[in-house]
Amino acid sequence: MALSDAHLRYLFAISNAAAATPDVSSRQIASALGVTKPSVVHILNILMRDGMVVKRHYGKIYLTDRGAFTVNYYRRLLDATLAAMPEYPFPVSADERCNAALALIAALPDRDYREHFGALFAEMEVEENEPQPESE
Repeated sequence: MALSDAHLRYLFAISNAAAATPDVSSRQIASALGVTKPSVVHILNILMRDGMVVKRHYGKIYLTDRGAFTVNYYRRLLDATLAAMPEYPFPVSADERCNAALALIAALPDRDYREHFGALFAEMEVEENEPQPESE
């Protein structure tokens, strides 16, 4: 599952909005990213298909466990990438630096992510599939 820098921006926007209020709307995401609602709907459909987000009552959007894991994993990569970015001899805004870092991260192979993700979710599936004691 390769994530583009756009997918990562949307996941981060959902995560950031959820930190302020648990019920995130498409309008909040569109406003935070400066995009149209149809753009939000398009990317949300991809993220829902990939199991990163769910849409509940009244169109409220929530990260799944998979989405939260992905945000946390890529946030660490983003922080490390931003810390390693050189200073440039011309002005670069914080948003431009972040977008460049996300583009770099999205272009890198995601082997490490898949290994961590696969191990984590394989453990969760084993726990879910373990026989439960029968109630009397």
